[in-house]
Amino acid sequence: MNARPHPVIEHLRVLRIDHWLKNIFIVFGHLVAAALLGLTPSLELARLALLSLIPACLIASANYILNEILDAPFDRLHPSKKLRPIPAGTVSVPVLWGLMLLLIVAGFGLATLWFHWAYTASLAALLISGLVYNIPPIRLKDRVYLDVIAESFNNPVRLWLGWYAFAPATSFPPLSIILAWWSFGGLLMTGKRYAEYRFIGDAQRSGEYRKSFQVYNERRLVIAMITYANFFCFCMGAAITTYRPNLLFVFPIVVVAIIVYFHHAMTTEGAKLEPEQLLRNPGIILCTLVTVGLSIWLAWTDADIVQLFRFLQPIGYELPAPPPR
Repeated sequence: MNARPHPVIEHLRVLRIDHWLKNIFIVFGHLVAAALLGLTPSLELARLALLSLIPACLIASANYILNEILDAPFDRLHPSKKLRPIPAGTVSVPVLWGLMLLLIVAGFGLATLWFHWAYTASLAALLISGLVYNIPPIRLKDRVYLDVIAESFNNPVRLWLGWYAFAPATSFPPLSIILAWWSFGGLLMTGKRYAEYRFIGDAQRSGEYRKSFQVYNERRLVIAMITYANFFCFCMGAAITTYRPNLLFVFPIVVVAIIVYFHHAMTTEGAKLEPEQLLRNPGIILCTLVTVGLSIWLAWTDADIVQLFRFLQPIGYELPAPPPR
């Protein structure tokens, strides 16, 4: 006979602490700010980077609580999500509302204590994103294509959180990088929808579980993934050639990481997993670590790596000088 789940553990499950892994994308904002603003790595920057993750994790958990409360009627129709604490009846919804309020107060309290108003405004954008994504009648989660656009909007928000942990409130990261990061999130989220659609395996049941699945099908989702991938490549290419041409050599590793992610997501087993669990795949972890390490070196090295590949240029053509740092 299975033991009854402990109430405290069940309430903590709703916070989805394991999903805090998504906030690793804030580190990308740290790297962009440090590279473009010419900041020297230091213990102070490391301290600010760590502190910037805490309010973001608290607000993210507040959004997860809201998501689970409002999604409970639909989760009961899902093969695996019906086992979540609220559909399973192992938690108190009033307690969760109180916990959500506590997380919001704590998150913004720490943000205003540690950072300037621009970081706090970015944190507010993270919260508002969760509200419009989940709460009727707007509830973008139910609107075809807008569901992915809204959910992946958290990627540029996390970029801003990382940026403003280091950068002045009056500065703003380049639009090309913001759009690249947004479209990259759209690519991952569309892959999640595709895997989920295939996992349920029944068009009618899919539409009952998620309203956007009444319009989505495998063909449309694949086309959407290709669109996001192309837009990501375009925006990232524009950003790299404008700000750090050396980072061109990180791109092949990013492509490999995307291939590994979708290969794993499209398997029968992978379709059952949340994106955070997919990101724990050893191949994705290895590509991520190599990408971060190589990006840091290429962004700060004084070597002009692009010039080492002169043999690729057309005869009689001179490569443009790198932009001033």
